[in-house]
Amino acid sequence: MKKVFFSIILVVILILVFITVAISQKNAESNSLKSFNSEYEQYLGQTLYGTDILTIINKAIDNNEKYAIEKDNEGYYLENEENVVKVELTLLSLDEEGNTKEVTHQMERLNQIGLDKFIMSFNLTEFKCTNIEYTDSGRVHTIYLKQQEL
Repeated sequence: MKKVFFSIILVVILILVFITVAISQKNAESNSLKSFNSEYEQYLGQTLYGTDILTIINKAIDNNEKYAIEKDNEGYYLENEENVVKVELTLLSLDEEGNTKEVTHQMERLNQIGLDKFIMSFNLTEFKCTNIEYTDSGRVHTIYLKQQEL
């Protein structure tokens, strides 16, 4: 009788240990996700300048290289629903008729042209983080930035 009782107690203790470890691991993953997302969410709705845009792009590039995200033959990061972070930047320009038009660039294109040139041209220009898209798991996937003035 004592062996059965101790066996039952041992099984219950083991189940509780496994449940506690699983909950702890889930909480750690959740905290890690919140910490990662907050690095980008702090910019949402804020007025930003060229140096801020450079910081966001560098964070995204560092993330993509950390997770060894592959690039296509044009140098653009391939879609990876889990780890890739992309930045889309909408710049304003004037057409021949003097009308303002919006041109969207991927961060990879700006990196190819040269981020130093971008900073020289847009250092004091105001931008706004207009939207952030997330993966199905809730991780930041795409950050949308828009120039606010010409």
